[in-house]
Amino acid sequence: MEKHTFKRCAAIIAACTLMTYPFTAASFSAMADDGVTLWGDANCDGTVDMGDAVIVMQSLANPNKYGVNGTDPNRITEQGIRNADVYENGSSLTSSDSLSIQKYLLHLIRELPESFLPGSADTPTTTTTSTTTTTSTTTTTSTTTTTTTTTTTTTPPTTTTTTTTSPKLNIKDYGTPMNSSATMVEDFRDGSSKYFIASDGWENGDPFDCGWYKSQTSLDKGCLTLSIDKDNSGKYNYAGAEYRTTDFYSYGYYETSMQAIKNDGVVSSFFTYTGPSDDNPWDEIDIEILGKDTTKVQFNYYTNGQGNHEKMYDLGFDASQGFHTYGFDWQPDHITWYVDGKAVYTANSNIPKTAGKIMMNTWPGRGVDGWLNHYNGNTPLTAYYQWVTYNKGGVSGSGNNNQQQNPWEQGNNNQQNPWEQGNNGQQGNNNQQQNGSIQDHGTAMNSSATMVEDFRDGSSKYFIASDGWENGDPFDCGWYKSQTSLDKGYLTLSIDKDYSGKYNYAGAEYRTTDFYGFGYYETSMQAIKNDGVVSSFFTYTGPSDDNPWDEIDIEILGKDTTKVQFNYYTNGQGNHEKMYDLGFDASQGFHTYGFDWQPDHITWYVDGKPVYTANSNIPQTQGKIMMNTWPGRGVDGWLNHYNGNTPLTAYYQWVTYNKSGATGSNNNNDNNNNSNNNNQNQWQNPWEQGNNNNNNNNQQSNQTASGLTDYGTAMNTSATMADDFRKGSSRYFIASDGWENGDPFDCGWYKSQTAFKDGALTLSIDKDYSGKYNYAGAEYRTTDFYGFGYYETSMQAIKNDGVVSSFFTYTGPSDNNPWDEIDIEILGKDTTKVQFNYYTNGQGNHEFMYNLGFDASQGYHTYGFDWQRDHITWYVDGKAVYTANSNIPQTPGKIMMNTWPGRGVDEWLNHYNGKTPLTARYQWATYNKQ
Repeated sequence: MEKHTFKRCAAIIAACTLMTYPFTAASFSAMADDGVTLWGDANCDGTVDMGDAVIVMQSLANPNKYGVNGTDPNRITEQGIRNADVYENGSSLTSSDSLSIQKYLLHLIRELPESFLPGSADTPTTTTTSTTTTTSTTTTTSTTTTTTTTTTTTTPPTTTTTTTTSPKLNIKDYGTPMNSSATMVEDFRDGSSKYFIASDGWENGDPFDCGWYKSQTSLDKGCLTLSIDKDNSGKYNYAGAEYRTTDFYSYGYYETSMQAIKNDGVVSSFFTYTGPSDDNPWDEIDIEILGKDTTKVQFNYYTNGQGNHEKMYDLGFDASQGFHTYGFDWQPDHITWYVDGKAVYTANSNIPKTAGKIMMNTWPGRGVDGWLNHYNGNTPLTAYYQWVTYNKGGVSGSGNNNQQQNPWEQGNNNQQNPWEQGNNGQQGNNNQQQNGSIQDHGTAMNSSATMVEDFRDGSSKYFIASDGWENGDPFDCGWYKSQTSLDKGYLTLSIDKDYSGKYNYAGAEYRTTDFYGFGYYETSMQAIKNDGVVSSFFTYTGPSDDNPWDEIDIEILGKDTTKVQFNYYTNGQGNHEKMYDLGFDASQGFHTYGFDWQPDHITWYVDGKPVYTANSNIPQTQGKIMMNTWPGRGVDGWLNHYNGNTPLTAYYQWVTYNKSGATGSNNNNDNNNNSNNNNQNQWQNPWEQGNNNNNNNNQQSNQTASGLTDYGTAMNTSATMADDFRKGSSRYFIASDGWENGDPFDCGWYKSQTAFKDGALTLSIDKDYSGKYNYAGAEYRTTDFYGFGYYETSMQAIKNDGVVSSFFTYTGPSDNNPWDEIDIEILGKDTTKVQFNYYTNGQGNHEFMYNLGFDASQGYHTYGFDWQRDHITWYVDGKAVYTANSNIPQTPGKIMMNTWPGRGVDEWLNHYNGKTPLTARYQWATYNKQ
């Protein structure tokens, strides 16, 4: 569907509304949730916008062109019809469906579908609006003028039965990832709750103008929903919702991902509580978002009933417009509250001491209009929660001795930044590395291996997804590419229901296109914990390749993820299973699993340590490298019975293959450096070797919090201005927000496209869902001006035709200055090069393209320039690579970086293909006055 402005779309809809008759063909009927991918997404582009309303009306007005069998390439599809049947779902597609989509976009209704066909098994979503639309269209010819007016009135059903089939949510997540390694992890996105129960059948009196009902809670929308509604029983005025743990929790870090309610008189909360009902003093710690102003959050606490510790904090965003993370670190002598991973407020006096239950609730207030504003009775109102975690070790995860630094605020103190840790003579990575919310306990990726596939960069060079077939027993699934993803900072392989009905379940599998022989194979994986399923890493070849069946396996059985099973097949002969006790839970973080396959033996490794060797009947045929996740059928004795839980997901960070084997020494087995190997393995494990004075000549790399490798130079913390984004904040920069620069920038600048995530500042390109611009870009700029000196950043650029990732200084007419600028620009069309440029009083044309010798999208590198009165010298990874000497800028400017798609500059950038989201990452920026 071609993109239109809002006004243009509205004009099309106005014209199309003349055609209000329904299609009666059976193909235009969609029963609720029957194969729906996203309610309202008529054009099947993954979003709900005005284009969906337009295609519905076009398909009705001109079915020969835009109907299912129409001639236009952008015609509606069967899937689009199922998605778009949102008014009286289960009936025919009509103009009322287009109106429902428009009402949803205008926030007149909260959810799609708006209603179900009266009398159907599914019941309606309550709607409080009645919309009358009058459309007048005038058609003029040379001889006559005709005016036609059509009035359509939509009155939603009034039944208030609870909806049993819920729409899929389309809520953006702006928060930090869930810490899946926390002491208690409750992920509501899996459709269940292990630690919480719903309050049901009682009330707390003022100021809660409601009773608590389990029926006001739901786990069937991909998260926990807590809703406020009228109490139709007449027992209370309103029905509220509350979830609480059955256990008590004490000192530690508490966090949730929540979208709050915006409405006068109501509260959405996350808190701990204990009191007289538990035979305890009243101790409580609160996070409360008041519906009257969802750009703020209130923190509070009670110790033995003493409160009055309220603190109102300005969020800088609207908490009702997406998911954000809210947490607090409770220690004996302080409470520190966090928003999106950043510490924002600390209390130090009269701290609560009594363990309490973790709770969240939504409720309307009575008698507290001065605090909440008067509640207007609007219903239903819903808050959404994705997950809750509690970490006994506190926010830092390493005990409650209060001697440790907050990881989001850590200073230098001669301590190495955990996001920057290198070798420094230390063996292993001491479990401090982290990718998103998943702890990485394994060894580092061998970036010098023969084949290196790093899924953390969001792409795959060597692997493809199995798609559209099945292997029969014991695999109770078909393999689908749709069950794989590379957009979360790793490869995900998921098990889900097969909604097509072809198989019972949908599984996921990745496999190389090439074959590999003797050598060392390794992956970084987090497995699935669930009876009846397997998470794997293996090599395979067989009859489908015109080869004998040779296979080498690493399989983690979901029934007990504290063990791993090794196995192999040679010409179809198996029965070589070995079950090894890991000493940890493989579902609780990333670990490395590998095997060294040689002509006379296979040795399996866990976290870089050899743990088992087989010596007989070793496979000899090259195979493809594979990993898959699947539920078993008919193998309950092996896997336990699969209970049908979905979705279930395994995560993989990377895969490597090293032809030289585990030693990297051409398999001659002469390097007898590992005297502790009691098998015949006399080579040294490369993950355990010491430094041995092997300096890497500035090629040494460090793993970072985002999983990316840092190949650059260290940040100069003594510089005149040093802004370390890895701490989760910025002292000197602000985000550009709400404006655009015109051509060649095909975007508006939005603060929402910036974030501090996984130890970096992220600047992202996305679609502009407001319709104001084509795309949303991101820009950070200092508030101060800087002159001659050395400027440097640590950056990972975007690889994609048509886009730019940059670091530069700028001043111009908007600052009442001449246009002076110095640029470092990495063009997404070829990230093995960087372009240097500068402008002096508006005069440019100083471009220089430099060959980097690496791919700037594959990790962090440092880029800088030394600006002096008579020259500019550009640097890459600390090395001077180019100098300009003529017409040098003289006016101080702001330091800036941005990411943007180009318009009208295809010769320079190549044509932008509209791919989103795209993200560049920056670890830090420095300026040193020289």
